[in-house]
Amino acid sequence: MNNFVRKMDNVLLLVLTVLALSGCATKNLKNDIKHHENGRTLYNNDVITAATITESGKENYSWVFIGNNFDYALTSGASDFLRTLVSGKIDKARVRVSEDGTFTLNKEKNQFSGEVTLKYSYRDQAEKMLILNILKLSEWYCTGNNKGAGECEIKLSGLQGTIHQKAHVPADVFRFDHPIKVKFYTRNTLSAKRLLYPAAVATDVVLSPLYLLGGVAVLSVYGIILLH
Repeated sequence: MNNFVRKMDNVLLLVLTVLALSGCATKNLKNDIKHHENGRTLYNNDVITAATITESGKENYSWVFIGNNFDYALTSGASDFLRTLVSGKIDKARVRVSEDGTFTLNKEKNQFSGEVTLKYSYRDQAEKMLILNILKLSEWYCTGNNKGAGECEIKLSGLQGTIHQKAHVPADVFRFDHPIKVKFYTRNTLSAKRLLYPAAVATDVVLSPLYLLGGVAVLSVYGIILLH
């Protein structure tokens, strides 16, 4: 009885395999296209070394990241952190880069969005609470040791802005102790493999009878075996 059940399991597996092979070329092509079009391509790199403020009227200003190659005017994502850092409320020497910046460019390559992950090394619990309160962080973002020191993660997510040719760098810019490396990516466009759809469908149409005939032949053999 157990032998019969085992053989029936094998037959079922074979049937499923035959069904899966039908449309195999089209399915694989579709997966390749989806993977490409949902992906990104590395476009360029830069290193952000400082930040400054540009004023455009009374109480109207914006932050600018200064890179080696371009300047990046921020529209969102880092104002609170930069204001706190520049004002000296937190010690810039204790801020380091945890993960390099990852920015995605728009189609015209003059705007970006992305994030940067930083770490702040606190010396004791009092400094930790200060960081949590100032930066409005959750304690879940901090780790510590039994001596009271540790690190808090500062994720500058939702960064958005525009890219500009380098201007004259003013003398009073705020320079980071640890420069931020940034990788710029472009979103992939429509895959050229879409042109292969007709050929993939034709291949499946041609091969489907062969898959079915092969499956029938093997099933016939299994049928003979099961009868014995």
